[in-house]
Amino acid sequence: MMLSIKNNPLILIDGSDYLYRAYHIFPFLCKSTGEPTGAIYGFINMLNSLLNKYYSNHIAIIFDFQGKNFRNKIFKHYKCHRSPMPNDLIIQIKPLYKIISAMGIPLISIRGVEADDVIGTLAFEAEQKGYCVLISTNDKDIAQLVTSSIYIINSTNKQIITSDVVKQKYGVKPSLIVDMLAIIGDKSDNIPGIFGIGKKTAIILLEALGSLHNIYNNLDTIIYLKKLRNPKYVIEHFKKYRTDAFMSYNLAKIKTDVKLKLNCDNLIVNSLNINKLQKLFNKYEFKSLSIKLKHNSIVKLQ
Repeated sequence: MMLSIKNNPLILIDGSDYLYRAYHIFPFLCKSTGEPTGAIYGFINMLNSLLNKYYSNHIAIIFDFQGKNFRNKIFKHYKCHRSPMPNDLIIQIKPLYKIISAMGIPLISIRGVEADDVIGTLAFEAEQKGYCVLISTNDKDIAQLVTSSIYIINSTNKQIITSDVVKQKYGVKPSLIVDMLAIIGDKSDNIPGIFGIGKKTAIILLEALGSLHNIYNNLDTIIYLKKLRNPKYVIEHFKKYRTDAFMSYNLAKIKTDVKLKLNCDNLIVNSLNINKLQKLFNKYEFKSLSIKLKHNSIVKLQ
């Protein structure tokens, strides 16, 4: 479905999400020399698929900065189980950046924080200035940013994720996504949560008491929640794993106050550098993209 949006929305693209998805979609695509190009090719096609449907002159692509960030200081085991970026993906990053630059789209990567934090900062600033914000990602953590003016376009199935969809999908409203992750943890990011407490219990508690902080301020009332099975067990685990819970909250919460040298008004798409882009497409042997570039604007490649 096409979302009814205000004119000229701010479109924020989770570049790291796109990069890994593209890498896994085209794992064996290479130049005639054997140089891998699948992540680049897949990324550009995903980007153009999005911009064919939702276009604006205020767009930015945000990537994770390679290296540790402030969350690793909070918890040294944060994302520790994830494998390092494969070498055949690493060597595709700089060429991809060059193509994005030739497309005239602002690219952002900030040391010490994750792409989510930059997206959150820009999205909230833009909302305050009256923009409608579209975030293209498949990262469930970003659901916490959804408001009446900030939407997610799922980069996998193109589903529009509104506040109602978040509630239906995760069982809680966007403002409580962080609280739920603090309670149940997140295996994909190695966020511990409260051991032994699952999603159903978390939803019952958050519906009844409103937030992680409120739950801890009202632990004695948990015993009276009729929907809850074994409330004594729940109270015991909340007390035992209090430190883990609040640490997990700080890990899961997206920063919305990252210090940036630019603001949402500066994220303006520049003129397409057709000659440079054509040379890059030729260099990486993207014949189909090269042909389409000759007949259409960059956002009409598909």
